[in-house]
Amino acid sequence: MKLSIRLVLVILCCAFLHSQAVDVNAQYINPKLVDKTVTIRSATILPAKVEITKESAKGSEMMVAESAEISASVMEAVGHALEKKQFTVVSNSFEPASMDDARKYTLADIQSRYDALLPKLFDKSKDIKKARFTLGDEVMLLNVHKDADVLVFIRGTGRVFTKGKTAFALVNIFSFDYPFAQFTVGLVDARTGEVLAFTKPLSATKVLKDKKALTKMIEKSLKKLPTAPAPAATAAQ
Repeated sequence: MKLSIRLVLVILCCAFLHSQAVDVNAQYINPKLVDKTVTIRSATILPAKVEITKESAKGSEMMVAESAEISASVMEAVGHALEKKQFTVVSNSFEPASMDDARKYTLADIQSRYDALLPKLFDKSKDIKKARFTLGDEVMLLNVHKDADVLVFIRGTGRVFTKGKTAFALVNIFSFDYPFAQFTVGLVDARTGEVLAFTKPLSATKVLKDKKALTKMIEKSLKKLPTAPAPAATAAQ
């Protein structure tokens, strides 16, 4: 009897996660990109913010070093995905050592503006298709490279389980507690601040240790993003 109940719950959990995956892996594209009134040829990736926690039977603990490492890996994966779309990824101009206090403040302000908008982007993602979200033209204060068409914002969270926590989750048939890794990637017009694209892939935590799996997931999540147009042919002299 217990085995039958457990089997039913496993099937229900799988069905639930599959239904959720349809939503969290969806890609939301602004109609201006779809109808090509706006095109993207180059992008600047802002410093990512990814927070990984370790869950044990005693509670949760922030993994600071691992979070920093994964942040760098996700930025790299997003860069590769955009380059596959024929985008030029502008070199990183946000290394702390290369910024003065004013630029650090501006970056922090723009990042905070995005973080404030993020809950709406996450919960009302379909409104991106109606061009309803913007950070405002204050994004120009970042003074990124003149050729950059979009700013790329990366956020992420993840939970990894200790062996004890994993064992507890397995024996507790009514628990929907599970390890995961989720990232969001937002593309924002570098001049107007309008949100042009947003995606929120969800995966098992194996992507935190497997860069190939991470890159594949990010590429898949940006699959619907239009490829950059080919450069115009130079007129014959």
